[in-house]
Formats: sequence, structure tokens, C-alpha cells
Amino acid sequence: MLPNDVEEKLVELLAVIYARVPWGKMKTSKNPHDIFNHRVRAASRRATLYEFVSKLCNYFGLQSLPLEAQSLVDELRPYEDEILNTLSREHIPFCVRAIFKAKEMKKAKKEVSDDKEV
Repeated sequence: MLPNDVEEKLVELLAVIYARVPWGKMKTSKNPHDIFNHRVRAASRRATLYEFVSKLCNYFGLQSLPLEAQSLVDELRPYEDEILNTLSREHIPFCVRAIFKAKEMKKAKKEVSDDKEV
């Protein structure tokens, strides 16, 4: 079991990645949540957290991450074995939490953007 602060950072990392995925450009009839869940689980089979993040980003055609995501990855590295094992077994709840958080992040960003226009 991961410590709560590590869980929250992991969810935030997944949310940042999910929010960066160009879902509108994806040519698929499947649910984006299912695709994200499956690819997180598949990427969790990598040996290190860096490999996991690289593979997950590659699955979605992402060539880079925001600096905040890199900071999270570096903070999570001491727990990489536990994280990768947990994600391989419990990817769905983590992904649901991350998707929810990503939607909150997008909403907050939109509100800030709307406030600047007024």
C-alpha cells in the first residue's frame, strides 16, 4: 500500500498526462477512459518510473511533459517499485481518480482564462 502523499502525487501525475492527451485527434470508437486505463496498465510493466512515463507518453504521441510533471516523477522515484506494482494491479481506481482530477484542472484553467478575458 502506498503512503497517502505518494498516492496523491501519482494521481496528479496521471492527471497531468491525461490532460495533455489530444483526445479529439484520437481516431477510435472506444471510450477514452478505457484507453487510458489499458495503457496505464500496459506501461506499468516497465522496469522504472521513467520508463513508465516515457512509454505512457509515447502511447499517446506526447513528446514532452510540463515541468510540474517532471517534478512529480522525481519525487515519486524512491517509490517506483511499489508504484509500478500497484498500478499493474489497481490501475482502474487510480485512473478514475486521475481523470476526475484532470477534468477539475481543465475546469479551473478555463475559469482563470475566462476571468482574464473579462
